[in-house]
Amino acid sequence: MKQVVFENIGRFSFTVRPTVFNPKDFVSSEVFISFIKNMELGGCNILDMGSGSGVVSIFAASKGAVCTAVDINPVAVKCINENIIQNHFTKKITAVESDLFESKLLQNKLFDIIFFNPPYYKGNPQNNFERAFKGGPRLEVIDRFLDDAKKFLAPSGWLCMLVSSDMDINDLYRRLKETGYTYRILQTNKKFFETFYIIEAVIR
Repeated sequence: MKQVVFENIGRFSFTVRPTVFNPKDFVSSEVFISFIKNMELGGCNILDMGSGSGVVSIFAASKGAVCTAVDINPVAVKCINENIIQNHFTKKITAVESDLFESKLLQNKLFDIIFFNPPYYKGNPQNNFERAFKGGPRLEVIDRFLDDAKKFLAPSGWLCMLVSSDMDINDLYRRLKETGYTYRILQTNKKFFETFYIIEAVIR
């Protein structure tokens, strides 16, 4: 966390600066990447919310998607731009600094898929790094995301969320229902002492 780190994932290279979520250090990134590698994304317009180093966007772009990579952390946005250049995706990925959907650069855009690995631990983040894990005392970040995402989904668009058994999954399902989504589990991944779920959510 005190120095710039250089990582290789598959055939791609990543610069990860201090305060930015390192995709090599957390199993959740491995799970998301594995899932995306098996998707058909040619021609899809993708929003990668909470992008961090841009790893989800890089792999989605490699499958043919056009991506908008969003993060609230300005250091993460700098990393995304660096990683876009070094992996030759300048025509496929745009980085945007934004608190969820608040940036004017996102207005009037619709997306086929919105990827999000939300912060699913309760508590107020004390710095930019903790924003990747803590979503507020009552997980308000998830509520804001679910409510606002509806305005940015294309008619056949859907949310692709990666969540963990470390959170109350039934509580997440309640939040999805209350904000007007139907959902299903696309993939379950048991890893050590934690289980990850990839969830598809669509507007009813």
